[in-house]
Amino acid sequence: MSLVNFSSHYRHFFYGLMACATIGMTACSTTPSLNQAGELQAKADISTSNPLKILTASRWELIQPMDGSSTTVNSELRPALQLEASTQRFSGNDGCNRIMGSYQADMTSLKFGQVASTRMACIPGNETVSRNFSDALNRTSAYRFESDYLILLDNKGDKLITLRKAGSSTAN
Repeated sequence: MSLVNFSSHYRHFFYGLMACATIGMTACSTTPSLNQAGELQAKADISTSNPLKILTASRWELIQPMDGSSTTVNSELRPALQLEASTQRFSGNDGCNRIMGSYQADMTSLKFGQVASTRMACIPGNETVSRNFSDALNRTSAYRFESDYLILLDNKGDKLITLRKAGSSTAN
């Protein structure tokens, strides 16, 4: 075998190998889809995504209070949380007051530190929602996701409250 044929053989092998690698990498990429606003986005598989990124990437709104009631709360007064990964601080509202504080989280556990809040007058009827929301934060020790929902759990694994990703189509 001459040197010219030898190098030509390896060159064809190399190009074939590169083509297979390119096809393989393309097949493993996420599939883009359109969101409700018609914008192109990549679908994330929540079961393989980093829970901490999901937890801190969204604003979470209360949809089911601790007492299991179906209390309807004015959307402007709906208790909500936003967790900031870089500072490990959270902010939001409890239905009556703005709240803020620290938190600690890993892939499954979540603990809120001392909650600071404003002292605003509460609209009649929201006092219970506010009190229950604050109580749930104090008792939270773990979390889990179900689709666009964030479930806060106590130290026994019992559900305290259910929040949904703000702006999701599963809104009440």
